[in-house]
Amino acid sequence: MLRKSLILIVICIFSLNGCGKKYSLKRDMINQSSEWAFYRGDIDATGADDNAEFGGKLDVIWEYKSNDKPVGPLTIYNKTLIYPGARNRIKFLSTKTGEYEGYIKPRGVAQTGLVISDSLSYFATAPKKSKLRCINLLNRKTVWKKDVKDAVGGSIIIEEKLILSSAEGRLYAFDKITGEILWQFRSKQRFTTPPLFDGKSVWQVSEEGGLFAVDPKNGEQILYVALDNPVVTSLAFDKSIYTCDITGIVYKIDISDGHIIWQTKTGAVSWGAVAVSGSSLIVGQSGGEVISLSVDDGRINWRFDAVNVVTASVLKVGKYVVFGSKTGDFYLLDASDGALIEKRKLLGAVSFAPVSNGQYIFVVTDKGMITCFGVRNERQTKAND
Repeated sequence: MLRKSLILIVICIFSLNGCGKKYSLKRDMINQSSEWAFYRGDIDATGADDNAEFGGKLDVIWEYKSNDKPVGPLTIYNKTLIYPGARNRIKFLSTKTGEYEGYIKPRGVAQTGLVISDSLSYFATAPKKSKLRCINLLNRKTVWKKDVKDAVGGSIIIEEKLILSSAEGRLYAFDKITGEILWQFRSKQRFTTPPLFDGKSVWQVSEEGGLFAVDPKNGEQILYVALDNPVVTSLAFDKSIYTCDITGIVYKIDISDGHIIWQTKTGAVSWGAVAVSGSSLIVGQSGGEVISLSVDDGRINWRFDAVNVVTASVLKVGKYVVFGSKTGDFYLLDASDGALIEKRKLLGAVSFAPVSNGQYIFVVTDKGMITCFGVRNERQTKAND
């Protein structure tokens, strides 16, 4: 009897907190904008938003404590922040207030960020389940599912194709409506990061340091570039391809023929992707430094020493750079000279890159604490007090 009473109390608590609420997409939200649709923003994976209205302050707008760890990158779809958690939940939160809008069940651990097109959502689950799933968010029903062994942490959509890579060295193109495999590119090398699109070719980097350019129409290889060292970070594109290997060498690569335009040794291992914006690119390093380089010649513009390990990719938002460390420190820098503007202490390590909707910045820690930063106005201050 006591046990039943306790169970009822727990159920009531979860109901009051909205934790048991299932997510349903409203029809008037279909085809609206996705402010951060993919793992690094857009299909070119720059990790930057040049047109952002972010005001340059780390005021806490809202916080949400999830009861699970993040297992994939955050994405944003039409004013909704999407959080893939470890306890068989993909959660949806209002970007404005942090209000919990509900969840869907991935039927496994969703190790990729959720990508949405119209009312259809796409994600892949971790090994043992190892499925790529398409779920209709209007009714939460599975539209289709495919076997994909050990998919990497993000996918992109090009026209009607969902592009996804897997650790076994395969790059897939699926029809986003039917799930039909349109083509499959196979490599003997290992893929551990997501692909990007440069407007003509799909680019994929391997752990061994190989860069593959593939025709999005048929999956045929167009170019291959072999770097000297392993690469564990995703690529970025802004007129050229940029990446960093595990020895700290940053590369600029010509997309027309694959030749290396310049390479600069920065001095430490980089685990996160570079952010490319305008005339500069920015990269965080395991030694705790964040470095800005000129895209023209690779010369170092400035260095900022955060001391603690930085493994998550940095974010360039407007005139600012934001990033987190393994000790839970979160930094706001001036992108022009690397000067520290503000620093916050978070609950838990930052292992996934922060994201932005242009106005606010969202970051999640390994303890499941999601924080929204921005410039807090008088009305928000009174509402949250």
